[in-house]
Amino acid sequence: MTKLKVYNQRKKLKYLFKIMKGMLRTMLCQFTFRNYRSYRDEAELSMQATSMKEFERSLIACPDGQSFLPVAAVYGPNAGGKSNLLEALDYVRSAVARPVRMLSARDGGLDEECPLMPRCSAFEFDDVSVSEPTEFELYYRAGNHEYRYALSVHADEIVYEGLWRRKLGASRSAMLFEREGVEIKLGPTLRKLATAASFNPSLPYLSFLCINFDAPVVKEAASWFLNGVFLNYNCSFLERALEQILDEADSPEITRFLSAVDVRIDGFRVEKASEGRNRRVFVRHNVGGKHYELRLPEESAGTQKLLGLAAFLLIAFNRGATVVIDELDAKLHPKLLRYVILLFKDPEVNKSGAQLIFSSQDVSTMRNDVFRRDEIWFAARGEGEASQLWSLADIHEANGNLVSRNAAFDKQYLSGRYGADPYLTRIEEWD
Repeated sequence: MTKLKVYNQRKKLKYLFKIMKGMLRTMLCQFTFRNYRSYRDEAELSMQATSMKEFERSLIACPDGQSFLPVAAVYGPNAGGKSNLLEALDYVRSAVARPVRMLSARDGGLDEECPLMPRCSAFEFDDVSVSEPTEFELYYRAGNHEYRYALSVHADEIVYEGLWRRKLGASRSAMLFEREGVEIKLGPTLRKLATAASFNPSLPYLSFLCINFDAPVVKEAASWFLNGVFLNYNCSFLERALEQILDEADSPEITRFLSAVDVRIDGFRVEKASEGRNRRVFVRHNVGGKHYELRLPEESAGTQKLLGLAAFLLIAFNRGATVVIDELDAKLHPKLLRYVILLFKDPEVNKSGAQLIFSSQDVSTMRNDVFRRDEIWFAARGEGEASQLWSLADIHEANGNLVSRNAAFDKQYLSGRYGADPYLTRIEEWD
């Protein structure tokens, strides 16, 4: 990665960290998509809790009686589709959020050369899929409403977009807008607010509304996209960006978080940027009654990751947000991974209904004392090299019964009983 790209990404992450602090509570209900990267057919990730009885106390309860999952963990073989699932979710989030951040907050120092829409890649292993649009559909909640947002993209052009909302407890939803190409149809609520004329067809209409109209309905509808965050800890970029996003005011809370996982620091201080020099963070240590400071880059990769992770998690817990993390287990001890997961499942900590969606290769936490069965998901390649997605809650044993809540999930997974671990057979064939 070039220095220019790293610098621009640091500024974007800093601005993302800033706007997360001011958003209202949001929650993902369901995500459906098709024809994206390794996914040819429709795949669905549901955050709505099933009728299963385990960990009922950890569920996020809503005023209309619906309950949602605080956590979804995605497992599977390398190149099976775990990251592509999370990137699909991040694509639709970023499609709406990126233009808002670029065009509404120029003081954030965002890269104006960055395209308004992220690049969209269709399934490429058959000729039919390449010629068809990539489709996304989200159900999410913000404030007292549930929203349905649909987006279809082909060759990086938006061919369809639509937004509906339903008041919690109501049976019918109302259309806010529908778009086909450049043609916009507005529902009654937005018809009072805006006209469909003079918008840039290269960006989502929801982004256009958010940029141009300071109205509660628009702010609420866009809040999930602006509130959510995608982190990929399989790369070192986040550690390099930390010095630009850490806020010294958060030092006491972050220090308490790290202390709880036995990472011993006495806080940190931020040295503001000066001419010719970036911001610098110094981590304080108390050793043998003496005080020492280390530059943040001199700390271990694990400590740096926990510092950055804590900063985002504290905001998520305070405001309620969907946090999506690829390779959450990278550079984390299994006990720390378990600790982070259980924070989201603790209603005394997660009072605002934050959600964690992550991929992992560490099966040591795939246990019945950590997860509900509907919180465990698998992604793997199937026929025609197309990825498929399914939940442990949907798997039946040979006798026709669902997998028991008391089963050894990790051992059964590694034995191949859940259908997402093809390596054991192949390794045996090498002998």
